[in-house]
Amino acid sequence: MDKEVLEVVLKMLDRESKIASIIDLQSVPALAKGENYTSTILRITAKVVLGNGRIAKKSFIMKQIITEGPGGEFMKFRDVGKKESQIYSVIHKEMTYLMEEFEDTDETLWCYFIHYDPLLSYILLEDLNASGYSLVPRQKGLDLDHAILVLRSLGRYHGMAKVLEQRGIISKDDYEPNEFYTNPKLIKAIPYSGISNVAKALQESWGPEWVETGKKLVIPFDAFADKWSKVGNIYTETKFTVLIHGDCWSNNMMFKYDFQKRPIGVKFLDYQIPQYNTPCMDVTDFLYLGVQPSVRRNNFQLLLKTYYDSLVRTLDKFGFTGTKPTLEEITNTMNRLEFVGLAKFVSIYYGLTCSSAEAFDLEKILTTDGEEGFNEDILREPGMIEKLGPDIIDFVERYVPSLK
Repeated sequence: MDKEVLEVVLKMLDRESKIASIIDLQSVPALAKGENYTSTILRITAKVVLGNGRIAKKSFIMKQIITEGPGGEFMKFRDVGKKESQIYSVIHKEMTYLMEEFEDTDETLWCYFIHYDPLLSYILLEDLNASGYSLVPRQKGLDLDHAILVLRSLGRYHGMAKVLEQRGIISKDDYEPNEFYTNPKLIKAIPYSGISNVAKALQESWGPEWVETGKKLVIPFDAFADKWSKVGNIYTETKFTVLIHGDCWSNNMMFKYDFQKRPIGVKFLDYQIPQYNTPCMDVTDFLYLGVQPSVRRNNFQLLLKTYYDSLVRTLDKFGFTGTKPTLEEITNTMNRLEFVGLAKFVSIYYGLTCSSAEAFDLEKILTTDGEEGFNEDILREPGMIEKLGPDIIDFVERYVPSLK
């Protein structure tokens, strides 16, 4: 075929599918109350006219970042909208180019970025529902099939980020330390107060067999904050570091399924707090906050090996020439992060997976240093003892004595 003819045909096809005008626009909440604490998520549905004259419907996700109240002030101070838009518009674009360069035909691990408005604090994104992706209800947590898929994908993501770093596209100096591990006010308001809330529930409402464990769980703040900060900021002591997601749990990912309802694709969402750290921080967050506790406990080594194999395979595939971590190094780092993983699990997992839509009042938590804002009733929901109990005992027996 003549090159000029093909060029005309392709341009015509492109014009036919492009939006020529918008007839009508509607917006509805895309998430139920209690599913997101830092943004309002709207689904924008547009009735449009295409270039060929056909009327069609297009849908988008508008993420309106909360900018009022203590939580909003924190979001503005950290400029999370700008940070997230840069991940989508710069880092993910470069990852896409990298995949094209090496003829990687796997699906991308992110949705398409459309627009960011810094004045109105919103980001416009592709609506993944329109492509067949959906959330797993947070109350369920992820089973083994989902967990394996996520860890394979997380290894891909971290591997591509490391290659971009080697090429000079990603710089660790662009990412600040995570305040969740350095700011005493945040440490006291969220993980420490969350654990204190659980300790109270164990003594008052879990039955006499849990009273002693609840008493042991009452720990001094200074000792907890010191260990939390040291463990949470280990990237300077870790050989292999990379740009990480920073908030890797089940509500920040959507899945696609085959005809047998098996998960075959995942997209990561919500890049508001990207960090430069050991990749094991993302793995730890995912295993302790996204996966069903029994799945994590029974398959920990399998899941870790799944992640490691994917990471190394990706580094090799995209031509990384630096030093790759060994499985032993990754395992040792995960062991060092276990305190953080268990502390996060004990302090907030019950709120992430409860049936209530009012588990946390973030504004109250931040304004009262955690004295208010945790819904104690959810710790009395059926099944909570079975879900949380084994890890609470593990945390108390292995880490609490050193904090007294």
